[in-house]
Amino acid sequence: METKKKIMDSAFRLFAEKGTEFSLTEVANEVGIQKPSIYAHFASKDVLLFAVIDREIESYFFEINERSRDLKSIFFMILDYYNQPGSRLYFWKRLLLFPPKVFEKTLVKKIETLSKERFEIIEEIIRINMDDGSIRCQNPEIVAFSFLALIHGLLSTSIIYQSEDLSLHFEDIWQNFWKGIN
Repeated sequence: METKKKIMDSAFRLFAEKGTEFSLTEVANEVGIQKPSIYAHFASKDVLLFAVIDREIESYFFEINERSRDLKSIFFMILDYYNQPGSRLYFWKRLLLFPPKVFEKTLVKKIETLSKERFEIIEEIIRINMDDGSIRCQNPEIVAFSFLALIHGLLSTSIIYQSEDLSLHFEDIWQNFWKGIN
């Protein structure tokens, strides 16, 4: 099982770096095995890539949808998720901007469905906060879009300004956003 995980971790990193242009030979070299050994775990590169992407989708959406029910927790959970080592930000940027065509009807559709569900959760939290007076009454959909735009803007900014550790400012950024909606 350890070899399978190493293969998947290598494919994850290589996909984040190169997209689908990585080779199974690169994976094998990185893991320290012979290329045919990969086939003991995965029938093809597409099967490997499907498993890697599906694992990451499950990890990402489970974190957000199941473990948190307030905006601040979701804000930090998403940013912390991408701040972990392992090229997650580049993996997701590549996956969303240049999805492998072979997975358009499966994994890309799954991402769309789970993203919609997550948006609905965020919008519901916003409505609840408006009902209890924590957030001033306004269009909850616009607040949800603003919330996600802030997060995605911070993630893109962290790519552009790699030398700056934006995580040092996340609390202040959150406070500015929160003050703007309440």
